[in-house]
Formats: sequence, structure tokens, C-alpha cells
Amino acid sequence: MRLALAALLALTLALPALAQSDEEPDDRRPPMFVLEDGDSRVVLLGSVHFLPADALPLPAHVEAAYDAADVVAFELDLNLAQAGAQGMMVAGMDEETVAEALTAEQKAAFDDAVAPLGVPAGAFDAFEPWLAGLTYSALMAQRAGATPGGGVDAHLFGRAKADGKERVPFETIALQTAAFDDLPTDIQVAFLMDSIEDADTDPSEMFDDMVDAWSTGDDEALVALINEGMTQPEVFEALLVTRNRAWVPQVLSLLARDHDALVVVGAGHLVGPQSVVEMLREDGYTVERM
Repeated sequence: MRLALAALLALTLALPALAQSDEEPDDRRPPMFVLEDGDSRVVLLGSVHFLPADALPLPAHVEAAYDAADVVAFELDLNLAQAGAQGMMVAGMDEETVAEALTAEQKAAFDDAVAPLGVPAGAFDAFEPWLAGLTYSALMAQRAGATPGGGVDAHLFGRAKADGKERVPFETIALQTAAFDDLPTDIQVAFLMDSIEDADTDPSEMFDDMVDAWSTGDDEALVALINEGMTQPEVFEALLVTRNRAWVPQVLSLLARDHDALVVVGAGHLVGPQSVVEMLREDGYTVERM
């Protein structure tokens, strides 16, 4: 279950309502950072990848950053998400599968975990362990009330498309798929078994905690959620650190333009000691929290 939370903060793949009425002050402060040079600035916005419609509009300072941006960058080109998801399914079923890689005890535990979701035993047998773990995490997110495709990134991607803003993807679904598919089988199995930890727990309370951490800007709590969810160092390296390192030059490329830009990526990429923000700071750039 904790892995599902970490995935929502790290991957473009449920949150209770974050809506604010017109009468109430909006004190939400999601992870948001800025770096500037003489003629341009880049705002980095930490997203959650599932968000119900009644969480909108976003906070005023987020809306202002979007309005000011000539370019909006995302993890993926979401126009290609459906075709990419099909490719992910193919890639996740062509090597050692759940039926082959799990011990009898592990397989029984996984079947027990998915049963309350209405998934029959054996439904994941043809999946590689990483795909089974990722799918289970997505199902748990939906059980807690998540709306697939309704996150901050999807909302802003649709708006940027409608407004004619330039949209820049930082990577492809093929690269995201490879981050999982290239993991050794034993690490994939560990990833899968981590995903069903706390399977008997109602996910709503955990998601409430994540929403609170995201909306109030509690970066330390977000880091703790990620660390609790990604206990395998190989998974943490593949899903966060390696991708963060690849994104730093792309952020700097946006800064080098004579235009303002907004970068929308999973919040897990912007907090913690090996985040994009800290990598930029280590390279000598001043990055300030907004």
C-alpha cells in the first residue's frame, strides 16, 4: 500500500477532495520551486498523478505560474499515453512471470491481497512481477477514490494543449517501462511484495496523509512516504535518482531559453536529498521554494 503512495508521487500513472470554496482562504502550498537567470525563469511544480475534479481550481500561485509560462514541460507526452500503455503491457509479459518467479507462499499472499479488489486468483499470472505490482498499486489508488487521468499533470497538459502553449516531454513511456523491466527478477519480486504490504488496511487514511503532505507543502512527510514505499535501493535508483539526473539538463535547457517555463513532474522528484532541486543546487544554481 505504501508503494502505491510512492508511485503517485513519482510516476505519471487518488486523492480525496482538495477543493476550496470561494469563501475560504486557499492556503495550499504544494511543492513548487523557481530558478531564474537574467531573462527567463523556470518554475518546478510537484504533481500528484491522480486528482478528482473537485480539487480544482489549483492554488492561485500555481495558476499564475501556468499563465506566465510560454512552455510547459511534463514527464510524458500524454497524447501518447494510451499507445504507450499498450507497449508497457507487452513489455511486462514477455519474461519471467508472477507464476514462475514467486514462491508458493508469495503467490498465495499476492492472491489474497488482490481478492478484495474483485480480481480473481491467477489474473496476474502472466504478468512480470513489476507489472503486477504497478497494476495492483493503481487498483489500490482507485479503491481509495482516485480518478485515473485526473491528476495535476493531466489537467495542466489539457489546458496547455487548448491554450496553444508549447509542451515538452522529458521522457517516453518506453523509458519509464525500461526502468521497471530492466530490474533483476528478484528485485521485481521484492517490489511486488512491497506493494501488498498493509493490504488489509483501508487505503483512504494513507491517502489522506499524502494529500495533507502535498497540499500543505510538508516536504519531509513526502520524503518519508517515498522512503517507506520504495524500500529496495535498486527501485529508488531506477524510478527516481536516474530519472532526476536525466532531467536536470532538460530543466537547464528550458532556463537557457528567453521564455518562462513551467515544469510539472511527480512531487517525489522535487523533494529529498537526491531530487532534481538538490541536484540543481549542487550544480551551483539557486533554487527557491515558492
